Amino acid sequence: MPSVNIYRIVVVCCIVAQFCSFSSAEAASLINVPLNPDISDFNTETYNFIHRLLNKRVVSGISRGTLPYSRKQVASLLLEVSQKLDRGEVTLSSNDQKRLKTLMSFYAEAGTEEPPNRRLHLLTLTDESTYRFSFDLRAEQRIITRLVDNASELPPVEGNMHITTLYPQLYGQVEESFAFTTDMAYRFLYGDIFDDLFKDESKYRQLEGQLKNRTAVNSYLKFKLPWFQMQFGQDNIQWGPGYHGNLMLSADPNAMDMLKLQATYKNVTYTAFTGILEDISVDINEKYISGHRIEGYFWNRFGIGLSEVVVFGNRFEPSYLNPVSIYLISEQTIARGDSRVPGSGDNILASVDLRLRPFNNFEIYGELMVDDGNPAASFKHWDTKFGVLGGIYITDPFGLQDTDVNVEYAFVNQYAYTHVNPYNVYRHFTSVIGHHIGSDADSLWIEFRRRFTDKLETVFGYELERHGEGDVTLNHPPEAPADDVWIPLSGITETEHRLRLGFNWVDMGRYSIYGEWSRIWRRNVDNIADMNESGNEIEAKALYRF
Repeated sequence: MPSVNIYRIVVVCCIVAQFCSFSSAEAASLINVPLNPDISDFNTETYNFIHRLLNKRVVSGISRGTLPYSRKQVASLLLEVSQKLDRGEVTLSSNDQKRLKTLMSFYAEAGTEEPPNRRLHLLTLTDESTYRFSFDLRAEQRIITRLVDNASELPPVEGNMHITTLYPQLYGQVEESFAFTTDMAYRFLYGDIFDDLFKDESKYRQLEGQLKNRTAVNSYLKFKLPWFQMQFGQDNIQWGPGYHGNLMLSADPNAMDMLKLQATYKNVTYTAFTGILEDISVDINEKYISGHRIEGYFWNRFGIGLSEVVVFGNRFEPSYLNPVSIYLISEQTIARGDSRVPGSGDNILASVDLRLRPFNNFEIYGELMVDDGNPAASFKHWDTKFGVLGGIYITDPFGLQDTDVNVEYAFVNQYAYTHVNPYNVYRHFTSVIGHHIGSDADSLWIEFRRRFTDKLETVFGYELERHGEGDVTLNHPPEAPADDVWIPLSGITETEHRLRLGFNWVDMGRYSIYGEWSRIWRRNVDNIADMNESGNEIEAKALYRF
């Protein structure tokens, strides 16, 4: 399409221009710490530890709701804590101090000033003053066992699924202004294959279908310009304060192709992006998303974020690339170009999120998302589409060191994320872009984590998830009354209770061992009355970094 070609030309011009503006080199890294735990290693441990340090307020407040962080950001935070610890300004448990030291070694190349405790890369080509190119390789073996002991009339899904995954990564940085990465997960699936896992990843079949492959890739270029950073390629974005999901943008969907601009001034971060979405419908071939977010952290205790996102399809709109426009205003004229469903417009969502640390080790946070809201209508009107999320995060409760407690609740009402125009439904492939529970659903998530050593962590969790008969693809019926109302958890409600107990043994930068047992109770499966089942799920995996 001509408009897409213009978009590509603009991107290429930006890239060419940037190659002419390299600056002096420093010990830093522009590469992001991945959000997807199934495409890399030790990123979950990194984010969990950073969140813990922020909640203890041993580091300066940063934009926790705008992720991912770059390796340089992580290294700077770790270095700040280490320096404060040396000066006696903060105190940490012995386990936290050991984890801090191992993470600083792991991110040594990003400027932590801590020498690595082992070989960082399988292969490296470098000129310390100019460039560094590296190749890493990790391997993981994983088994998931599902046992159904009280099945409904629906066919039970049980058995043993084996996953062997290779994680090659090629990345590098030239001076301080340009970096690139290709981070891949190449999986071999065999045994009893569960279709709900890796459902949107690239699929291949081998050995007459007995062996299946799933592949995910994060691959992008990143440039540092005088006032902001520019990123082009496939990556994940997460916007919002939640630890178990976010209403606006979550890291659950597959990485999307995007052009992203991000600038930070003191404690304020501004982000703008435009990405390409995919849909499983054969009739949808053009689908895009653009978004803006500004987030600040003030008085070292209070954070606020404002976000807006627009999904549009059937054509490309260069106007949405404008990083300083306001979609709620500009969409009124831009959406006239969408004639597929007259009068429907594009799908705009806006959100505000807050977090407050009234005292050390305690965070309370919340988010409100509005999707094409109708201010003139009543709260119960079907077109009042919204979601709410709230939670608390406590570190070291009642003086119990090396402990974290999360409690989080989310609710998305009946028609949120839906749209009359199928091009504008708020999903990427089959996954909702916002909270993973989707439309017409709520969830309660509780997690208790305790580290007995710097390597061993135990996890106890409980989750309640409920779904009404609504779905992200089920827009308000055109034949329904204009003054119809939305219904909380409409129709027959499907309910799932999940109790889990697990452990992690992590030697940062070397290997990790993970195990978890879950007990699951499901009621009204697939929203069918009295279709009930219960069972167990056992998962074990081991990862090694070569």
